[in-house]
Amino acid sequence: MHLIFVTFKIKPEHVEDFKTEIARHIGYTRQHEPGCVQFDIATDIKDPRTFYLVEIYKDDAALVAHRASPSLPIFRPKVAQYAEERGAKEGSVWTEIKG
Repeated sequence: MHLIFVTFKIKPEHVEDFKTEIARHIGYTRQHEPGCVQFDIATDIKDPRTFYLVEIYKDDAALVAHRASPSLPIFRPKVAQYAEERGAKEGSVWTEIKG
């Protein structure tokens, strides 16, 4: 399984726009991408302009499907306009641990 962890710091004047757009994008992904195991968002406790996305995809094919999603060409230009900073990390989820 693949993990994508994204951090956004949003310009003050675009926080509400970002919330609307990320809710749309997450909703689309959850509804239309069966290979998406998890897609959640959190707001930083100390800085309400910083958001964390946690995305988990079940395999390579699911990640490829997500990257080809018709939602991303809508999401990316808007977020490029809204974000002051952006960072992303990718990893492999350990599935061997039980319990």
